[in-house]
Amino acid sequence: MPDLERSYRRLLWAYPGFYRRERGPEILTTLLDAAEPGQVRPSRGEAAHLLVNGLRYRFVPPTWIGRLATGLVAIWAAVVLSGAGALAVWALANPEEPDLAAFSDELVGRPASSAYELPGGNLLDMAYAYRTYGEFQDFAMEGWDGGRPAPMGQSRVYEQVTDTPTVLADAHQLLTSAGWRTGALSQGGADSQADVNSAHGVFWASRDGVLLRVSGYDNQTGVTVGAYPIEPSSVLAGAITGFVVGLIVVWQAMTWMAHRVARTARQARWLILLLGLPTLLAGGVNTLDNVLSMLPDPGSANVLFAADYMYPLANQIADPLAATVIALALTGILSVLAVAARIGQLRPTSPAASTGEVTEG
Repeated sequence: MPDLERSYRRLLWAYPGFYRRERGPEILTTLLDAAEPGQVRPSRGEAAHLLVNGLRYRFVPPTWIGRLATGLVAIWAAVVLSGAGALAVWALANPEEPDLAAFSDELVGRPASSAYELPGGNLLDMAYAYRTYGEFQDFAMEGWDGGRPAPMGQSRVYEQVTDTPTVLADAHQLLTSAGWRTGALSQGGADSQADVNSAHGVFWASRDGVLLRVSGYDNQTGVTVGAYPIEPSSVLAGAITGFVVGLIVVWQAMTWMAHRVARTARQARWLILLLGLPTLLAGGVNTLDNVLSMLPDPGSANVLFAADYMYPLANQIADPLAATVIALALTGILSVLAVAARIGQLRPTSPAASTGEVTEG
């Protein structure tokens, strides 16, 4: 095979497979016929023309409704897959839930009155149930600027403490002496006098990937010690990677489908439109729900935690209605396209695409 023909064939891989099958030989013949005598490689203009138009055919849907459907479904899938990317990074980092019962009792100087744990065994359950509020949003106002707490761990409550301020001061000094990084012992995130009266001292401390929050409460007669792992630092990068990969892959797949739909008979297109409407509705509503549910409460410090990035995937697992509707609708559309192709109702691709034009069939 001559070098020029081989080079043209490689450039034609920029076009989708079905287009290469239907128009590839025609484009190749045209290019070879127009080649200069002795030409051994495509010119820069020819290479750019083939690459740009091929990628355009892969990523630009042919009709306005095709572009709308592609955008909604691709963005929905990208948001969900951003949760998958965040989950993968979190699971790889595998922050361990701290178990500091004995240490906490020694820190306060008495056994705990009660204890409770935040969900953490199943990461998706944690991401779905967790909401950014309370102590997880107040750490900056409480004098802590270190690693953020992952919302998984345990809290131990100590009731009827006779002198809470002294216990907190002693605990702060003990942790500092033991090599913990400690924040300032403060009155907490007090925006009003009522907050000051309810806080009665609070500080944060961290060491070896564990983050403690020690606070007084209830008119200086109680102490709470919360222990959490520090959230993995690269979860955001995993979420961004999942979003970008999902957007590119699903956008290309939806563009391919849009081109196939544009080439079907009118009756088939109406049936596909009816099947596609639930997909557009479910994708749009679920994407809005995912994004709004990730945002911190308006009255909080508006800190987005690593656990929030996993929410879109956790939402699909906990409530698979939108994902089910989209999957069933797309399956139905693919079935209609398969039947149309089998009975010969798919029109051939327009040669206009090889010159950079996209039909609006």
